[in-house]
Amino acid sequence: MHTSRMTTTWRARLAGALVLMLLSPALVWAQEGFEALPVLKATDLAPAVLLKGPRFRVDEKTPVKGLLGVFTIRSDFGTFEAHGVEMLRIRVVEVAALDALENTSKTNEFVKAAGTAAARPIKAGAHMIMNPKETAQGIGTGVSRFYDRAKMGWQHVTEGASAPDKSDVEKAEDVSKRVGSVTIDVLGWEEERRAVAKRLGVDPYTTNPVLAEKLSDFAWVTFSGRIGLNLAVSVVVPFSMVLTATSVTNDMVWDLKPADVLKANAGKLTAMGGSDAQVTALLKNPWYSLTTLTWLTNGLEALQGAAGRPDVVAFAASARSEDEARFIASAINMIAAAHPKTPVRALSTHGTVVARIGGGGVVVTGQVDYIAWTKNAAAFANRPDLKASTRSLVMTGRLSPRAVKELAALHWTVKTVPLITPPAVTLPTTSR
Repeated sequence: MHTSRMTTTWRARLAGALVLMLLSPALVWAQEGFEALPVLKATDLAPAVLLKGPRFRVDEKTPVKGLLGVFTIRSDFGTFEAHGVEMLRIRVVEVAALDALENTSKTNEFVKAAGTAAARPIKAGAHMIMNPKETAQGIGTGVSRFYDRAKMGWQHVTEGASAPDKSDVEKAEDVSKRVGSVTIDVLGWEEERRAVAKRLGVDPYTTNPVLAEKLSDFAWVTFSGRIGLNLAVSVVVPFSMVLTATSVTNDMVWDLKPADVLKANAGKLTAMGGSDAQVTALLKNPWYSLTTLTWLTNGLEALQGAAGRPDVVAFAASARSEDEARFIASAINMIAAAHPKTPVRALSTHGTVVARIGGGGVVVTGQVDYIAWTKNAAAFANRPDLKASTRSLVMTGRLSPRAVKELAALHWTVKTVPLITPPAVTLPTTSR
């Protein structure tokens, strides 16, 4: 009988546990006083000009995952998933670039050149590290882990320090293995590809597999056929060029060979105090396209006089997805943008990048779309190491009403700023 009662009790507890497991996260969080991550309308997060155009439209339902809206773009060139408004903006301009490439490919001049061009001996699609579909869907926790307290990056530094010296050939191979890079077997073709990307105003190291392949095909015809083409670009958004890093790279990602871009970044990171191990660890991280790596490096370089930049280099090496790499780069550049007026004394990297300013204040930045009052958000807002005379959260998106209330009660000042946008660029339309 005693055994029977124990069995009944055990079964009851198991049933109770199963009920809890089957409850939706929203209900569990509600019981704990936290909000569920919502599914919003795309119009709640992004301007209308980014949601519908001549050759694309964005699905209305936009789930929020890891502080970023996950937008689904349905275009005449395929369906793309954009993690965050910044990436949505980039992908929309890429649709315009694809339109320009398609229109130019139909001209008599291009058709004639394509007919005489040699067969392209390489498959030069962008490296996505994993299956492109998995890359698009695999947002996981997005960038929310950066608001935990854990300090990350040292494992990657150890791995970098233990790596043997590599030859120039091996270093060149490392360049080609990062996201957005292409396989290069023909001298001069890759330069032509970068030139086409520059004329279109798009990232030559884009992780959009459709655009990456179209750039490769188009550049092969212009390279092999030795022709100069006009690219009539009609961008459908009010920013004619959206390559975020351009405002701080001085065209470097377009004009220099990949190995030279990597070498330039390494030199800058070392000059600001990064150790060989720290710099190697960051350069080895395949989730940084050369564009994002350059964006990060130049943002750090702009923070002259701020202590802790080598720690940021080590921290940045911990990125484990393209979303995370871009988040770190954007956070640094948001801090750098304010540095001239609000000098940063030091940077720390406990969980995310924290800027420490005069008077004992702290500033945390984030290019994020939506912050709900989740368990992670509450833990971040209550972190004892972030207590200061003033503490500010500078972000590009919006907060839930509950998050606004809770942060105010904890004496956080929240400031919303626009996405970091480079100045408009007038693209050339004359033959090279």
